[in-house]
Amino acid sequence: MPDTLIRNISHLVTFDTNDRELEGADLLVSGSRVAAVGYDLEVDGSVEVIDGRGLLVLPGLINGHQHLYQVGLRSFVELERAPIHPWLTALHVKTLYLWRQGHYTPASVGAVARAGMVESLLGGVTTVADQHYVFVEGNTEPFIEEMIEGALEIGIRLHAGRGSMTKGKRHGGVVPDNACQTIDEVLRHSQELIGQYHDPDPLARIRIDLAPCGVHTDEPEIYREFASLAADHPGVGLHTHLYEVIDTGFCTDTYGVTPWQFLRDNGWDHDRVWLAHMVDPPHEEIPEFAAAGVGIVHLIAPDLRMGWGLAPLRKYLDAGCKVGFGTTGSASNDGCNQLGDIRVAALAHRDMDISPQKWPSARELLGLATRGSAACLGRHELGVIEPGKAADIAAWDMTTVDRVGVHDAVIGLVLGGLSDRASLVMVDGKVVVRDGRCTTVDEAAIADAARDAYPVRPSSHRRRG
Repeated sequence: MPDTLIRNISHLVTFDTNDRELEGADLLVSGSRVAAVGYDLEVDGSVEVIDGRGLLVLPGLINGHQHLYQVGLRSFVELERAPIHPWLTALHVKTLYLWRQGHYTPASVGAVARAGMVESLLGGVTTVADQHYVFVEGNTEPFIEEMIEGALEIGIRLHAGRGSMTKGKRHGGVVPDNACQTIDEVLRHSQELIGQYHDPDPLARIRIDLAPCGVHTDEPEIYREFASLAADHPGVGLHTHLYEVIDTGFCTDTYGVTPWQFLRDNGWDHDRVWLAHMVDPPHEEIPEFAAAGVGIVHLIAPDLRMGWGLAPLRKYLDAGCKVGFGTTGSASNDGCNQLGDIRVAALAHRDMDISPQKWPSARELLGLATRGSAACLGRHELGVIEPGKAADIAAWDMTTVDRVGVHDAVIGLVLGGLSDRASLVMVDGKVVVRDGRCTTVDEAAIADAARDAYPVRPSSHRRRG
């Protein structure tokens, strides 16, 4: 793989410890790492030179929470305005229907996951943390293995979360029994995935994480067993949903504790844990999150779409919590567009009851989506641009007609523009998006395969001619 120099970058944001922003600088990539950042860097004729004029260059965005299998489950009319309980029920019904029709298979999940990965890359996302927890009738099939193969083919980094649901309605949970697996089977497969795919190297392309769906869908034992298993394997993280409205009452009624107390009691109160949603925690617990070093992934678009309101983002940041950014699955977001969700966050958190100086800025939110998400995932080589760190880079063309008049490129990227599609993306030192097109796979073929994998049923709300 030849070295690459991006020459004369219009605006480079490093998100390093000094928060450097450079104009007219050069960025040299050698192998999988950033080799140098500076001005008028000298290189020999073997180096590929990319013109950086007009580009805003950032570290690759990192999606800290995703469900790639849901890419084929977008925009159902009957779920457009559904709150959590009917939404969860309908999602299980639709997944079971696909399974009964022979469409929910490892191959079909792999196909729609590939579409989500390509969509992510085109939006400047270089790392995705996925959580797959749906194994119908308790049978382990190679859904996650298919996603991993897809990530290797497409060129994106993947944190493959081995999810679980182990507490069905028969045992006091909230999900159908035929959506659950035994704890022994979950642990067996988790160990198999770690042995076959997990790479603890700082620049790993593939990592395995242990990711029970939630405290309302999983037995306490799986949390304890996962904590023990992760402790035996460097780089294996622990991830779950928490404080997503539905679980507070469940934990209080079932265990007599809050969801955070449940995690703490089961060994999930340390810096290898990161948590998704975190919409409605008791505010007195927030300093505990910071002290424990757990990560919090902000998921603004699905939280609003489900009617949950705003997570206390500023309180998390002011308390010193480790905060990242993500999209969650497309069944409650309808897309993998992380930059678009950052725009939503920039607008939704503008509360007139607090000082405008406390509103999150474009730079602050992009920092959460890069180095913040990297910290949540325990990936300190990612999320920044500086010599020695991973060469994961995303760049947007700021010379297009929709960005005429933009005086600050960073603000303009977040608040303006007709498209969030990146012009250039590099992962692990390799160009995977050039001139807004994926270089590793045929985008149209990926889309066609995904459409065939999960056939779209006609809606009863459509007009009949």
